[in-house]
Amino acid sequence: MKIPVRLVVIALIAASLLSVFALQTSYANTLSDDQKSRIQANCLSIKGSLNQLHASDALLRVNRGQIYESMGTKLMNSFNSRLNNNGLDNKGLVSVTNAYQAALTTFRADYQLYEQQLSTTINIDCSKEPAAFHSALEDARTKRLKVHDDVLRLNKYIDDYRSAVNDFMLNFQRVTGSN
Repeated sequence: MKIPVRLVVIALIAASLLSVFALQTSYANTLSDDQKSRIQANCLSIKGSLNQLHASDALLRVNRGQIYESMGTKLMNSFNSRLNNNGLDNKGLVSVTNAYQAALTTFRADYQLYEQQLSTTINIDCSKEPAAFHSALEDARTKRLKVHDDVLRLNKYIDDYRSAVNDFMLNFQRVTGSN
């Protein structure tokens, strides 16, 4: 599935905006007057970017979620069942599949938390409450990074499953003497 370049660009711009307001000091909840005025001055622009990010992330989540769901049910579970029905050892594959399914559940839950936080952030009037907006934005950014980590973890399990299939095939060929 091909993701439109425009959505990727919007997501990158919005991610950059999220990081622009990240404080590098230990006083994460305290904004300087300059920071507050910059948030207030750019409020409409920031909200517009966040709304675009919200829309593009929702589309990406649906598309990616469908792909991840299909990988688990149509590929992994089906292959594992076929091996089991034929009396073949599929323990390694089942182990990776179970870990993958747990990671997929975590991805769904973490994405919902991120989406809720981003919606909350968008609903804050940043021109009147820049500190609350900033705090909510930081929380959304943290939750978005967690979703990113979940995606990396899912991709790793897909790679692990591929390796487990290759190991199974090598072992099967060795045991049966076929090439």
